[in-house]
Amino acid sequence: MKHLFYLLNLMTIFLVACSNNTINDYPRYTQQVLKMENQKTKHPVKSISNDVPVFNNVQNYMAPGHLFTMSHSSDALLSGRFRADFNGMLHLPYKVNVNVTNKTFDEVKEIVLNEYRSFFQKGVEGVNFNLASRNYWVEVRGLVKKPGRYLIRPTDTLDLVVDTAGGIQGDISTNYYSATMKQSSYEYKVLLNRYFESNDSVDKIKWLGGDNVFITKLDSLSGNNKDIPFVTIIGGVMKAGKVLYQKDASLFYYIEKSGGLIQGLGYDECYIFRNNKDGANRINFSFNRPETIPVLFPNDTVYMNSKVQADGDTWLQRFGQIAGIISTGALLIIAL
Repeated sequence: MKHLFYLLNLMTIFLVACSNNTINDYPRYTQQVLKMENQKTKHPVKSISNDVPVFNNVQNYMAPGHLFTMSHSSDALLSGRFRADFNGMLHLPYKVNVNVTNKTFDEVKEIVLNEYRSFFQKGVEGVNFNLASRNYWVEVRGLVKKPGRYLIRPTDTLDLVVDTAGGIQGDISTNYYSATMKQSSYEYKVLLNRYFESNDSVDKIKWLGGDNVFITKLDSLSGNNKDIPFVTIIGGVMKAGKVLYQKDASLFYYIEKSGGLIQGLGYDECYIFRNNKDGANRINFSFNRPETIPVLFPNDTVYMNSKVQADGDTWLQRFGQIAGIISTGALLIIAL
């Protein structure tokens, strides 16, 4: 109870501070819709990070996981199937080891024949060496049900790789997850919720072999995230919390993602809290006047009155009634 009182005091201070920084001139959603209609352009949300590296000509190079066959008519030990390990090393008979990474097949074959040349007085060309398949080693760790190393096909998308590892531990429909990707010298993040919901650019990730995928859960109670932007809904909805920011999405999109409006909502007491270089600012809007509904920006916090109150309600009673809704929301706002 003491902690709740402390949070309510901080919430009160925040609201009072914002009352002196009310924004009256702000972008309206109706203006945005009109602008988009006039321009006849759309702004699709990318399903994965813009920082995904582009690997050209991947198919021309050998990689960890590739399978090779070898045979020789006079030496049974040279006959078999051999796969490059996770680090790209191909271990062949007679302790011949070749790193196949970033080499063409012809380059690998030349190295193999040169290594075996000392075993033959003549006829090393009789060693048959071929590429059998182009599967890739990928290691999946973190919040998956079956972490480990898996052989995947070149065409397997990230969601199929996660499914191969047993799927995500948790409910991706209610929580947010990211995959930290390490490929060669590159490291980047993919927001899985956005990736799984869209077919856009799912083929953008190219496997190199020896790749690492680490699945983590994003903390919905954390503050602003410079990499993954959210919009926070703290009042007037069934499920208060954070919703992934979607460019050009209206307020009604975020309300739907938050479980819809609660009964008895006061349509005139609605606010957007927004941080900028001048500090925390407040935008007051009304559902009864659609022209006042603002365009939402990343890391905005939306508060809507949870219930229409009688004229005789005191200030303390109002805060007591919405304490259950804003107890979590207060943490989100304080973190801003």
